[in-house]
Amino acid sequence: MGGAPEAEGFDAGGDDYDRFMGRYSRPLASRFADFAAVEHGHRVLDVGCGPGALVAELVGRVGTDSVSAVDPSVSFVEACRERHTGVDVRLGGGEDLDFPDGAFDRVLAQLVLHFVSDGEQVAREFHRVLRPGGTAAACVWDLDDDMELLRAFYDAAAAVREDAPDERHLRF
Repeated sequence: MGGAPEAEGFDAGGDDYDRFMGRYSRPLASRFADFAAVEHGHRVLDVGCGPGALVAELVGRVGTDSVSAVDPSVSFVEACRERHTGVDVRLGGGEDLDFPDGAFDRVLAQLVLHFVSDGEQVAREFHRVLRPGGTAAACVWDLDDDMELLRAFYDAAAAVREDAPDERHLRF
């Protein structure tokens, strides 16, 4: 996993990411952890951790030693490690989790499944690293309502450059 390529499009620093997405990912983290019923005593993995918004929430609930995280972006892994000393933060993607079978009670993916290369493989990996009776949970943008949150940004980018990326056509 240490040799994972830098995630395309995610080479921004943690502070840059926070200015754009942090205002959404931080408050979402608490609600998402509630939804996944993360409780003291659980061992939890954050897949696609970015600079660590969900990691911060998980550490507050279960403690530093009970949280692990993985992200394919070198800059995000570095930012998450700096912000959450003692958390096991690794470079890699959800398609090949470098953790033993049955290591976690909860495996969470916040706003990341749109970007994985093989959703079925990610699901297999989640299942593999979960303990029997564990829970995998994921949340993604509400694409049914035309992503109002990001729509203005993508429309402005398209006005400047016709071939600008647009998340309207993501797989999930």
